[in-house]
Amino acid sequence: MKVSPLTLGTVQLGLNYGIANDGGKPDRTVGEAILKEALQSGITTWDTSRYYGNSEEVIGGFLAANSREAADLLVVSKFKWSAEAVTDLQKARQEAKDSVRQSLKALGIPVLPILLYHKGKDEPIDQLLRFLPMVVNELQEEGLIRKGGISLYYPDEAMAVVEERSLQAVQVPINIFDQRVVRNGGLARMRERGSLVFARSVFLQGLFFLDEGKIPSHLRDALPFLQRLRRLAQKAQMDVAQLAFSYVRDLTGVTSVVFGAENPDQVKENAALQQAPALPLDIREEIADAFQQLPLKVITPGMW
Repeated sequence: MKVSPLTLGTVQLGLNYGIANDGGKPDRTVGEAILKEALQSGITTWDTSRYYGNSEEVIGGFLAANSREAADLLVVSKFKWSAEAVTDLQKARQEAKDSVRQSLKALGIPVLPILLYHKGKDEPIDQLLRFLPMVVNELQEEGLIRKGGISLYYPDEAMAVVEERSLQAVQVPINIFDQRVVRNGGLARMRERGSLVFARSVFLQGLFFLDEGKIPSHLRDALPFLQRLRRLAQKAQMDVAQLAFSYVRDLTGVTSVVFGAENPDQVKENAALQQAPALPLDIREEIADAFQQLPLKVITPGMW
């Protein structure tokens, strides 16, 4: 299974998404242009979900029309359980199987390369892990998926997942402001175990790019940290996007960086970020020191 260093996040194709998104959900033509540009840029891993509006259907339509060009595409999709399924193994099995089959139908593919559980903020990780490894194994045995894993809501949950051998893929928020999975040893443990690690929220859903005058009142606590981020970018002689991207890209253990795009140009811009040289050691050390004590409400988009 070859995962590209960049993963195209496709929530924008199905929903209005992102604090800095002024354009809303792109129309079908723009969505297909985004997908085409991703392939042309060598971005052959795409992330979607049953909960991203009609994102899977948009991808499926594109694949049907571009089957030859997309032959090496690797799709990551996600599912969720109802509250009842979390405590009922038979219901958990059935809901997972039904969701995967719906994804396969929407995408028009016979097997889902990677399936992740789409964890919510209020779901206890220990409760989910009662059934998830078993259900993932069964889906693999039935030939419905190739690999299984989980998309975590909180970085602190990574340590609970690392011992589950059947959960071979983990998606987790990592960015300059939110370094918890680095500090708590979760990323190092996942690297030791050989997990596929997808780093999402690299730009903190666009917060890094907001002008100071557009920062909502409930996020004013982020302002001094954003100002420091911009000073660090100037010191490193790069823009904020390159600094934020390179920090995550260069973390040992990160398999692929997930990014979203509202138009094809943004795909090109992110592909270009991948080509930049590594950050100087002194800049990385300053990043580690500068952003240790951010308020939880700033680094957790679900609390916005």
